[in-house]
Amino acid sequence: MYRFATETVQLTDRETEVLGFIALGLSAKEVALKLSISPCTVERHIENARLKTRTRNRTHMIAYTLRRGMLP
Repeated sequence: MYRFATETVQLTDRETEVLGFIALGLSAKEVALKLSISPCTVERHIENARLKTRTRNRTHMIAYTLRRGMLP
């Protein structure tokens, strides 16, 4: 059984947007093309969100955000 922290994690609109695309299976390069930003910027948004959610990797982060209804 998993226990979830009660603290609130606040992601920026752009972090949420990027994670939504990542959750759909898009690569950082594909997300960058859709949003007209660089792949490095996409990676930075992903890493910032990972640090805010205190998750170990992308898969863990996506599962965390989906369970908490943080993604559209």
